[in-house]
Amino acid sequence: MSADDATASLRQAVAPIDERLQGLDWYPVAKKEFADTIRSRALVILSVIFAVLFVVPPIVAFYTDFGSARSVSAVLIAGRLRIMSVVVPIAAIALGYAAVSGERESGSMKLLLSLPYERLDVVIGKFVGRSAVLLVPLLGALLLQYAVVIPELASAEANVQAESLLAFIALTMLLGVVFVGAAVGISAGTSTTRRSLAVIGGLWIYFFALWNSAARGTGSLLREYTDVESLTTIKAELVVKLLNPTQAYQTLVQSLSGNAEHAARAQMFGGLRSQVVAQELQGSVPFYLSDGAAVAVLLFWMLAPLYLGYQVFERSDL
Repeated sequence: MSADDATASLRQAVAPIDERLQGLDWYPVAKKEFADTIRSRALVILSVIFAVLFVVPPIVAFYTDFGSARSVSAVLIAGRLRIMSVVVPIAAIALGYAAVSGERESGSMKLLLSLPYERLDVVIGKFVGRSAVLLVPLLGALLLQYAVVIPELASAEANVQAESLLAFIALTMLLGVVFVGAAVGISAGTSTTRRSLAVIGGLWIYFFALWNSAARGTGSLLREYTDVESLTTIKAELVVKLLNPTQAYQTLVQSLSGNAEHAARAQMFGGLRSQVVAQELQGSVPFYLSDGAAVAVLLFWMLAPLYLGYQVFERSDL
């Protein structure tokens, strides 16, 4: 089958879905966003980056003399977790920070709003369209990675490892959508791309480099100025850590990869202290430190910037 035949077959397969979605006011905006990004080659660039990050390491680890690790979880989850916490948000920010502010700056937003679209349609459409641009190459690379390690999944722990890998794929995609939502929301709430990039870029730097200091500071203040028990101090630090979406992602992956909730939360401290924290938690965590709470944190960082950005955008003069 030629490339043209494959493209025609794909279009024919998605045509019924496309027709149904046409009834949604924001869908034409999302469809245009996706098409424009493809023409800009962003999809190709992201596909190459994700393929290198996801596919090359397991090939080296499992099928060359340079590889030393033979655990699927070690290579694909533990080994990639921190990298994905950095690369996926950066890719999402790059896709989303100019989604609305770029068109406001260029003046094309006035033309877009002269069509039968509400401002809410624009924000939702751009969020969905840019999310699709991120998720298509990300999912493709993750599935290709899965195909590469299929022979390694034939071990006695195959079921556990396969479930862990699927959890990693789903949560990594969710992390990407979260940061697209944050970037598009901030873009909607700012009038220039420079301001949008400064806000979302500064927020990501704070998440990555400074948030843990705030968590440690919270624990230090409680120890110094109150008489609370050690366990209360630990829980307070964990709450602050969990409010960081990248750390919520990491601890969720650890939890859904086979670790108990208390052990996954304890690993947020790292080093020897994680063992002490796990013992202090005594095999359980309160609801505000549960997996459900971590998912709620991720959803908050996706939806809150979108809502606040839309509110500012709705009241702004173009």
